[in-house]
Amino acid sequence: MLFLQKKNEIELPDVSLDGSRVHLRPPRLEDWPYWVEVRLRNHKHLKPFEPTWPKSCLSEDFFKRRLLRQFYEWESDRGRFFLIFKEGEESLIGGININNIFRGAAQYASLGYWIDERYEGQGYMGEALRLSIQYCFEEIGLERLNAACLDHNKRSRKLLLRAGFEEEGRAKKYMQIDGRRQDHVLYGLAAEDWEKG
Repeated sequence: MLFLQKKNEIELPDVSLDGSRVHLRPPRLEDWPYWVEVRLRNHKHLKPFEPTWPKSCLSEDFFKRRLLRQFYEWESDRGRFFLIFKEGEESLIGGININNIFRGAAQYASLGYWIDERYEGQGYMGEALRLSIQYCFEEIGLERLNAACLDHNKRSRKLLLRAGFEEEGRAKKYMQIDGRRQDHVLYGLAAEDWEKG
């Protein structure tokens, strides 16, 4: 159950997605120093693939506002938000968001994710993505997932294909990334196709 008394007491649901090498859970206020450390260390690595970071994006106040937004999006069934931890160590290594949930006839959402450069290419994000897909289809009843990535982001494109997504097209000037609107490759995965795999 969601809990909010004051701005400094924000709790997202107690949900845990557990794999063999990673586990995912919603962010907490006490995650802020670890989140800052990982994000700051990876700024140069992540910059070409993310929207421009606001000047105060690593401040504690920004993190609290971020949690508050995520709280309201979770409460209104518009999003789910997880941090990725290395199993057994509680080391924060990344994040994955289920954004823009649409219900009614649509029943889909979009995925966004990032990982610490030190853990790339070792299967951690692949496992986190599989756990998230399973959660979307089996726990919250979505019927489709969308994802988009830059054409030159070969690692992300391979990750999506390995997880069962299909390339479905391209979108011009799809999103602002690294300070400018950039074209993206679009991917989709239907629940019935995932179940076959």
